[in-house]
Amino acid sequence: MTAPGHRDVAGSTRRSGNDTHLPTRRSPFADVVPWVVAALVFAALALVWLVGGDRLPGGRWLAVHLLTLGVVSNLVLGFSRHFAETLTRVPAGAAPYSQLVGFNSGVATVMVGMVAARPVVVGIGATVATSAVLVGHRRIRRSRQQALGARFAWIVRCYERAHGAFVHGAILGALMGTGVLAGRWYGAARIAHLHVNLLGWAGLTLLATIVFFGPTMARTRIESGADARAARQVPVAGHAVTVAALALLGSGAVGSAGDVLRMLAGVALGVFAWVATATCRGVVRAVAAAPASTAPMSSARGGVAAVCRWLPLLAWADAVVVLVGAWANLPALGLGLLVGVLAQAIVTTLVYLAPMLVAGRDAAREAVRAALGRWSRVRTVVFNVGAGIVVAMALAGTAAGPVGAVLARSGWALVAVAVLQPVVTTAVVARSSLRSRPGSGRP
Repeated sequence: MTAPGHRDVAGSTRRSGNDTHLPTRRSPFADVVPWVVAALVFAALALVWLVGGDRLPGGRWLAVHLLTLGVVSNLVLGFSRHFAETLTRVPAGAAPYSQLVGFNSGVATVMVGMVAARPVVVGIGATVATSAVLVGHRRIRRSRQQALGARFAWIVRCYERAHGAFVHGAILGALMGTGVLAGRWYGAARIAHLHVNLLGWAGLTLLATIVFFGPTMARTRIESGADARAARQVPVAGHAVTVAALALLGSGAVGSAGDVLRMLAGVALGVFAWVATATCRGVVRAVAAAPASTAPMSSARGGVAAVCRWLPLLAWADAVVVLVGAWANLPALGLGLLVGVLAQAIVTTLVYLAPMLVAGRDAAREAVRAALGRWSRVRTVVFNVGAGIVVAMALAGTAAGPVGAVLARSGWALVAVAVLQPVVTTAVVARSSLRSRPGSGRP
């Protein structure tokens, strides 16, 4: 199975004797380009802050939120709308440029307010960004309600719940940023905020999408019955995140009540981990069963399988950490979700889409696709080795000493190389194809 309406996405091409005279075709993902561009701008800023560290205003806090609010959220908004339209076959409305501008203006305002220690500015920015997400929620909900017997309407429903999770996370963030929550309640709200955003907003969207789009990127078919199982199980993961977030917020209570609610949150997160395991297992099996003949055409196969291994592992570890209250390990697990799962899913998706986004002619697309696929296995190994080192050193903390610091930097360097390689390759091959097109004056 491939995503409905995405024949070009599945790799079919039209040839007409001479590739150099093939017509230019609009990418089926052209509507997500503005969101991708916004995400790339935030990614570049995040890289600057990650390198600069505490020497720059906002330090680590700003670097993390440039990644989560700036990169992840832009892509979730853009792709969830795209897939809602594709799966329901109901347009979600005109191009949401006002939503794009509104959301990113709100995000920028939140960050300026936090750095400047202006709670009112933080509240205004959070309100604007949340309003833009609510606009997205209304649009995809309308698409689902107008669809007639859509097979994958449950996925769009999961997108709606994920948008709701963002709203809940934004409210918690605003309450913390404006100083309403303090003391034990601040700590509890911070942990709830972390979970509802990483698992509810990003994680639930990823789980719902990877069921059908993971096999598509790997150029294979979904495992028989996997979509029906996911339709029953993935919505349960959304409910589990809601229960976990509420219980984590309540765990700020003093005494045994707080402990009971913390353990309830751990159980709910265990349910999420179980769903993630069951869903990802089917995707991994589908990728493993893909015909060997399609491997050279797939630049995303290894990344899809790696994401589907990282997510269940980290989800189970998170459930255990919350259950026993080992809060010191949460930052390392959050880092693992950001790098091993979300960053890798983003890079894998953009590498898969790159031929369609940067090249208009079939010959140029095939050239970019072949170049990216040539180093895909090495790139996947390098990225995951680097991510594993980064997470391991974060778990070790100060116990690893100076050696740990060196290893952590080495891990980040490997991740950076794996991310930059497809960027450079795409730019070089696309530029070469552009120069060689008819009428360019070059051979």
